[in-house]
Amino acid sequence: MTPEILRARTAFWWVGVIVPLALIALASIVVLSWMPEVPDPAATHWGLDGVDGYGPSWTPLALLVGLGGGTVLLFALIALFSHRPPQRDAAAPSPRPQWSATARLLGAVSLGTAGLMAVLAIATTAVQRGLADAADAADITPWVPVFLLVMIALAVAGWFLQPAVPRSPESVGDAATPLLLADHERAVWMKTVTVARVGQVVLGIAVFLMIAMSVLLFAQDIAAGWIVAAVALIVTVLVSTSLTFRVRASAAGLRVRSVMGWPRIEIPAAEIASVRAVRVDPFAEFGGWGYRFGVDGRRGVVLRAGDALEVARTNGRVFVVTVDDAATAASVLALAADPR
Repeated sequence: MTPEILRARTAFWWVGVIVPLALIALASIVVLSWMPEVPDPAATHWGLDGVDGYGPSWTPLALLVGLGGGTVLLFALIALFSHRPPQRDAAAPSPRPQWSATARLLGAVSLGTAGLMAVLAIATTAVQRGLADAADAADITPWVPVFLLVMIALAVAGWFLQPAVPRSPESVGDAATPLLLADHERAVWMKTVTVARVGQVVLGIAVFLMIAMSVLLFAQDIAAGWIVAAVALIVTVLVSTSLTFRVRASAAGLRVRSVMGWPRIEIPAAEIASVRAVRVDPFAEFGGWGYRFGVDGRRGVVLRAGDALEVARTNGRVFVVTVDDAATAASVLALAADPR
C-alpha cells in the first residue's frame, strides 16, 4: 500500500465515518435530552398548511440513528470492502487499485448526509419543545434551504479534505487473435458471471435498509413511507436484475443477458471492430457493480474485479463484461468479426 493510498484511506475514515458518526451521536444526545419536553404524538411531517403528519416522539431520533447512521455505515462498508489490498498470485498478476474517486465521493456524501440528518432532527425537535399539542409547532419549511446548504457545504468540504489518488494505469492488451478452426468447425463460448460476494453483501444490506425504513415509516403512518417504499422497490428490481448474467460468444457475435431476462445486450459480429481481454476494477473504472458507465466513456456489465472481455464497436463505442476465461471469448469474437 503506497503512502498516497494510506493517506486517502485514513482521510476517508475521518471524513466518511468518524466525524459523521460523531455528528449523529451528538445530535442524538440533544434530541434525547429534549424528548421529555416534546408532545406525544409529535409532529413528523410539515406541509404547505403546517403540520400534517404525526408519530411517536422518538421518531426523529429513530430516523437520525437508523437512516443517518445506516447510510454512514453502508457507505463505509462499500468503500472499505471494495478497496481491500490486492492479492498477488498467478491468477492476478496485475493488482487492482486500492482506492478510487468513488470512495472519495462516498466519504463526502456520508459527511453531508450525516450533517443534514443531524440538523433536521434537532430542528424538528426544537420547534416542539414545551408544546402541549404538536399541531402548534412552527413551520420548518423556511429552513429547508438551510438544511440543504448544510448538506452541500459539508459534502464539498468532505471531498476536498480527502486527497486525490492518481489512477493506476489501465491494464491494456493486444487485440485478440482469431481462434483457429477447421473449415467444418464452429465455436460457441458460454459463461455465467455473478456479482462478487462483497457486492452481494453490500447490495443486500442496501435493499434491507430501504425496506426496513419504509416498513418503519408505514408503521408510524408517516407519508414519506410511500416515497421510501417506491425507492426500495426500484432498488430491489435493479439489484435483482443485476446479480447474474449469462455471456455467449459465437459466430453471431456477443450476447450478455441477465438471468432475469433484462437487461440484454447484443453486439452482432458485423458491428465488432476489435476485441481484447483486459483487467477491470469496478470502483476505480466504473464506480460500482452492475450495468455501468465508465469514467472513460465505456459501458459494461461489471460484476467483479479481474478478467474482462472488451469489445470495440464499429460506431466507436466500447463495451466491457467481466467474465472468467475472457481470452478465449475474445478469440471466438475475433474470429466472428473476421471469419477469413
